[in-house]
Amino acid sequence: MTTAHTTELLRIDDLEVAFEERGVLTNRPVRGITLAVAPGEVVGIVGETGCGKSLTGLAVLGLLPKGAVPRGRVLLDGVEQPFDGSGSARGEAISIVFQNPGTAFNPVFTLGRQMRDVVDRHRRVDGHRLGRAAAKAHILHYLAQVGLPDPERVFRSYPHELSGGMLQRAMIAMALVCEPKLLILDEPTTALDVTIAKQILELILELRDGFGFGVLLITHNLGVVREVCDRIAVLYAGRVVETGPTDAVLRAPAHPYTRGLLGALPARHRPGQALDAIRGAVPGNLLGLTGCSFRERCPIAVDACADIDPGLGPVSPFHEAACIVAAAPEGVSS
Repeated sequence: MTTAHTTELLRIDDLEVAFEERGVLTNRPVRGITLAVAPGEVVGIVGETGCGKSLTGLAVLGLLPKGAVPRGRVLLDGVEQPFDGSGSARGEAISIVFQNPGTAFNPVFTLGRQMRDVVDRHRRVDGHRLGRAAAKAHILHYLAQVGLPDPERVFRSYPHELSGGMLQRAMIAMALVCEPKLLILDEPTTALDVTIAKQILELILELRDGFGFGVLLITHNLGVVREVCDRIAVLYAGRVVETGPTDAVLRAPAHPYTRGLLGALPARHRPGQALDAIRGAVPGNLLGLTGCSFRERCPIAVDACADIDPGLGPVSPFHEAACIVAAAPEGVSS
């Protein structure tokens, strides 16, 4: 696992995503997210459903749904990217692997046809499209790179003719045919069994080491984050509530939400014991929130949490949390 990174490939700066209907603001599910990914680095975004993980990835890609009103900045190699997807980065410099390989491909076309369409649209050599034979050779190369046996057969196959694990590998190959600088993975192992999921994660790390692209991994699974991520950003209610090197955050979590997520994981030292649960649910609408958005679910909330909406503060070198109790060594008086 790569651990030393000195430059920024991707920077998300104070990203907000609101939704409007007929000019009226209806929700703001992303409320000021800032994070960065360096070349060759794997950064995990983790949190429950509804915390803003996938919207953050879609904002980076310029694929926000209708009605979304984004603010803030997304920069790739220091160049600001438009939120409407009108730039050239999507497909050429940024690719995404979605969570369900069974629905990511069009069932009426072969994989080769769909991958060739991507190459025709985004891949250039000296400003020119690849010829038909060169495009096929390029695609077969990447099908082989992701460990698919008989790439020629896969190229000719329809999606229903491949297993879920093979489709996921083919999806990764399609994301890589344009040789992106940044790969976004949105729950890439959710639809796979445990053995295949482990193989896919190992494959992603091998490809990262070989090609040097950065990875933004969106997941709810802290076990996956522990396995593959250099750094982690824990999202709650559209904000980063804890961030830092993965080992540091998971070894000594400072925010009560991160502690709750870890407490809900099965542990080898307590076989058969009931898992801990975080009471309540993520707020469905984030407009008009005051104070800490986690306080209603928090086991250590104090009176001040109703009034203070804390930003990230230092816990240890490179490790930050947005909690007034975590930031106060002696605690905060209620």
